Amino acid sequence: MSESQRAVSGPSAPPSGRDEIVAPLRTAVLRLAHGQRAPAERHDLTPSRLTALGVLSAHGPLRVGDLARGMSISMPSASRLVDILVAADLVGRRPDPHDQRASLLALTPTGTAVLDSIRRESLQALATTIATLPDDQLDTLAAAVPLLDTLAQRLAPGDLPTHELATPAAHRRHHRAGSDEPY
Repeated sequence: MSESQRAVSGPSAPPSGRDEIVAPLRTAVLRLAHGQRAPAERHDLTPSRLTALGVLSAHGPLRVGDLARGMSISMPSASRLVDILVAADLVGRRPDPHDQRASLLALTPTGTAVLDSIRRESLQALATTIATLPDDQLDTLAAAVPLLDTLAQRLAPGDLPTHELATPAAHRRHHRAGSDEPY
């Protein structure tokens, strides 16, 4: 094997025989993600701010350190992010009842309303787009969803379940209360 062949087939190279799908799949996923950002951008929420709201919605109230770990960011970054969200009245701080030196972070009613609105708008935009697909393409897409989820889990195994970030809070509470409904 030549030096150039070894360089191409190293750990960062995609497995041979599958090269033709890697770039188009990445492009499609990025374009879908970009299209889903519009509702958050209308609320002046960057991806990291939206992620913080999602983590707090799913797992809050949390200490700043727990939020930082949940987002895989540094404590200073999490602290700056929290300051911005508190100033925007999307997140509130309160004393931790188990440690008065610490604070717990939770969504404010405004934060919950904004997050639920973004989720509804994102889901509606995707549903509207999917509704334009012919039945055979819809069936293909439906069959691909579990595979895409498996790929996402392998790429980011520690991340939150996607349904937690995509599900409005009221529906999530209903689901956690014992309902068999997905949200």
